[in-house]
Amino acid sequence: MKQFLLVLTLLLSGCTTIERLAELQNPPVEKGYEQYQPERAGASFHGHVEQLARQLLNTTNHFNIGQPILVGTFLPANTLSEEKNDSLSPFGIQIQESFVTFLTQAGLKVTEFKVQKQVIISDQADRFMSRDVNSLENNITADYLLVGHYVQQENELVVNARIIDLSNKTVVAAATDYIPMNAMWSHEKVKLKNEKLYRGEY
Repeated sequence: MKQFLLVLTLLLSGCTTIERLAELQNPPVEKGYEQYQPERAGASFHGHVEQLARQLLNTTNHFNIGQPILVGTFLPANTLSEEKNDSLSPFGIQIQESFVTFLTQAGLKVTEFKVQKQVIISDQADRFMSRDVNSLENNITADYLLVGHYVQQENELVVNARIIDLSNKTVVAAATDYIPMNAMWSHEKVKLKNEKLYRGEY
């Protein structure tokens, strides 16, 4: 009897895995997106990015999950360059890191292009990754890019994400959502921004 229950459990778990793979390979024609709900996603920054990732993958057209994709750092929309404001820079980096997690969990082939040619070993740490171009591989193959930009609006960020097919520069998926500024840090009554003091709400 115990052996029968074990076999039945394995079969049921196997069906779940097969059904999940089938959904990824053959997404439903009718696509919908539920707006962010705090009670479901939680107040964490990672939870907010998850809602953005779900929306992005829910709008994907002509996308092959077996082809490699690169995920870039999210940048301010008005400059498309590194954020000079230290208070906002971590947002763009964490959005990138969260998207790498979610895309990998969804079964996409994410290429980590920051892996170094050689391991750097020191007394304090062993480093496998770098942002120094000279330490990285010269040729990195990818078929898709996930890029994104954000705009600060009062106490939240308007975040835009899109997947681009590199073969023809076509946007094959796009999403926009809002992330509260205090999702990463708790709200401060007084903070320094652009070398000026700002007083928050009491």
